[in-house]
Amino acid sequence: MVELRAPVTTSPQLYAAALHGHTPAEALVPADQQRLLTELWARGWTDVQIATHTRWTSYVVGRIRERLGLAPNGVHGEEGGVA
Repeated sequence: MVELRAPVTTSPQLYAAALHGHTPAEALVPADQQRLLTELWARGWTDVQIATHTRWTSYVVGRIRERLGLAPNGVHGEEGGVA
């Protein structure tokens, strides 16, 4: 399991709204965007699911995930958000 110890640097309300899919992840500062992606990834979400939820493209999700050193979650044929 990935540890998420760093404090949220965006307002907690804005982060919560992005976590619940009510606000695009672009509204967060980059550190919180990475934290959000990591949190959703730790729940087992695929790149496509994260992209839909955050309103990013699957390409952006994959690029951030790879920069964080996280392996893709996915089902056969959906690794890295590519169907």
